[in-house]
Amino acid sequence: MEGEKKTKYFKSIFIIITVVLILLAIYIICIRNNTEAINKEENIRILNINKDIIIGITEFDTLNPITTKSIEVQFLTKLIYKPLIEITKDFNIQGAIAKEWSKTGDKEYIIKLGDVKWHNGSEVTARDIEFTINTIKNSDSIYKRNVESIETIEIIDDKTIKLTLSETQDFFEYLLCFPIVKENTYDIANIGTNSYQVEEITEKQIILKNDERKITINIYDTISELYSAFSKAKVDIIITQNNNYQEYIENIGISHQLITGRNFYYINFNEKLEKNTRYQIKKLINREQIIYELYNNKYIIADFPLDYGSYLNSDIEYKNEENDIVTTQLTLGITNDAEMYQIAEIIKKQLEEEGIDVDIIYYYNFENAINNSYYDLVLNKQTVSITPNLDVYFKEKNLQDIYQIENQEILKQKYEELINQYSQELPFMGLFFNSYIILHNSSVKGDFSGNWYNPFYGVDTYYKVD
Repeated sequence: MEGEKKTKYFKSIFIIITVVLILLAIYIICIRNNTEAINKEENIRILNINKDIIIGITEFDTLNPITTKSIEVQFLTKLIYKPLIEITKDFNIQGAIAKEWSKTGDKEYIIKLGDVKWHNGSEVTARDIEFTINTIKNSDSIYKRNVESIETIEIIDDKTIKLTLSETQDFFEYLLCFPIVKENTYDIANIGTNSYQVEEITEKQIILKNDERKITINIYDTISELYSAFSKAKVDIIITQNNNYQEYIENIGISHQLITGRNFYYINFNEKLEKNTRYQIKKLINREQIIYELYNNKYIIADFPLDYGSYLNSDIEYKNEENDIVTTQLTLGITNDAEMYQIAEIIKKQLEEEGIDVDIIYYYNFENAINNSYYDLVLNKQTVSITPNLDVYFKEKNLQDIYQIENQEILKQKYEELINQYSQELPFMGLFFNSYIILHNSSVKGDFSGNWYNPFYGVDTYYKVD
C-alpha cells in the first residue's frame, strides 16, 4: 500500500510539473508573439513611408509645355507630357509616343506612333503631331530650334507621319524630344500622355497624381520664400543653380545631388602654340581650385564636351609630355564678362606662379579670336547641344562621316578614335561643366540622379520616412 501511495505521489508531482511547464511554454509563446507584434507595430510607426512628395518652384508662367519659358516648369511638364522620342538618362534615345522611326532619304523621315492615349482616353494621332510641330514653328517656343528644319509634314494615316527637312540635319532624331500636345485642346492642364495627370491647378499650387503617388508643386513668388519654406520642411525638394545656397539654407538635415549642366567651359589653344606648351599648361591649371574659389565645389570637372553622355567607351588617356615649356609669355583672350574675368584671373595667377606671364585681353568675337594668332589661349563657355555634335570644337575636321553612323557601338568606336586624336593634338583644354543641384530634406529617399534634360528620371523612387 505504501508503495502505491508513493507511486501516486510521484505521478501527481509529474503531472503538476508537466502542467506548469505547458502553461509556462504557453505564456512564453504569448509574450513573444505580443512582443513581436508590438515591435512590428513600432517599426511600422517609425518607418512610416510616405510616397507623396512636395516640390517647390518660383518661376511659374504656364503649364503649357510649348509656351513656358521657365526651366523649372520644363522639367515638371516632362512628368505630364511624352515626346515623340525620349532622351534617356545616359543621353541615348528611345521611343515614347513614336514606336519606330526610319530615315528614308537624306532629308526624309517616317515616324510610326504607338498606342498611346491622352489622359481623357482618346488616342494620340498623327494630327496631334502635326498640330504640335506647327504650333511650335508659329510661336516663340523654347523648342523652336528642334523643328526649324522641318519643311513639310505629311500625314500618311492616323498613326504614321512623314517629315521632310529643308536641309540635312545630323542626329535629327535627338531633336524630336519636344512634348506633344493635343490638337484643338485649350484645357492644357488636364490633357497629357505621361504617367502623371494634373488633378488640380491654382495660383499657388499644382497637384499631379498617378496610381502610386501624389506630387504637390508649391509655387512661390521669390527665391527667399522658397528657401524659407524648404528650411521649415514645408517643401521636400527644390532644384537650384545657386552654388551658395548654404548662405540661405542651413545644411542640417539637407542632402544634395549634383547634375551636370549644359554649360561647358574650356580653353581653346591657338594652333601655332607649341604642343609641348599645351600639355604643360593643362598640367599647371588647377581646375579644382577654380571650382573651389568660384563655385563652392559645385561645378563638375570635365575634359570633353561629351563627358555628360553615353557616347564614350572609356576615359580619355592623355599623352604624357615631360618636356619643358617653350614660352614664358602668353595672351589669354576672354569676353567682356565678369565670370570669365574671374576664371581668367585665377588661371593667370596659377601660371605666373610657374614662371609664365599672362596678359588678359578682351575679345568680341570668338570665331575671330581663335583664328587670330594674337591670342595664345581663348577662354570660352559653350552650351552643349542635345545632339552629340562636336563641330564647334573640331572646326578643322570633317565629322560628317561620323554623324551619318546609326549603329551605336560603331558610333562609340568612331568617337573613341576622335578622342584619341584629341588627346594627342589637344586643340582645347576642358575645364568643367556647370551644374543643377537637387536639394532634398534628408527624410526624402530615392534615386536623385538625372541629367540637364530631365532631373526627375527617378521621381517614381522618391519617398519620405516620416
